[in-house]
Amino acid sequence: MSGAWLCDQALDRLGMATTGEIQRFWDVMDAREAKRWTEQRKLVPLEVQGADGSWRAMWGADDIENRLVEAEAVSSHLRLLNPFDPAIRDRNRLERFFGFDYRNEMFVPKDKRRWGYYVYPLLEGERFIGRLELKANRDQGWMRVTGFWPEPRVKWTASRINKLERELSRFARLAGISDVDWEVPRPE
Repeated sequence: MSGAWLCDQALDRLGMATTGEIQRFWDVMDAREAKRWTEQRKLVPLEVQGADGSWRAMWGADDIENRLVEAEAVSSHLRLLNPFDPAIRDRNRLERFFGFDYRNEMFVPKDKRRWGYYVYPLLEGERFIGRLELKANRDQGWMRVTGFWPEPRVKWTASRINKLERELSRFARLAGISDVDWEVPRPE
């Protein structure tokens, strides 16, 4: 596989990115190679506003305008995202775009974790609204919410709580689990 093909694929998956984000996507080339790629491709220069209001220069694929026009409307569903989901694997990009500070703490000693061992970000529409930790035993058919951390300034209305419960049920069914319970206080 060539470095150019990897860069093409990275930008295709990211939609818009800095040269550094393109380079780090596969983490198989140095910054000079990625910079050369941007100089050899027909890319659209973009200015993208982050969650903090700042603007950053990025690159878009040559068909970025069509992609934006054809993009589906953002769903208002609430979803658990796997800690290894490509949408959140570049933690700096995640924080810049969404203002969501997330780190996978699986390999952090327990007493140094901010949240928990295997924590799922909660995405509602285009906003991250919290995170929760789950523990499950498929043989016994149960799943427990062992940690819940709402984002500041997110109100947990009855509607939002119902969305979370539906998502937990959906996730449990996917894992072949029938019993979902909370070990920590449920949002109210």
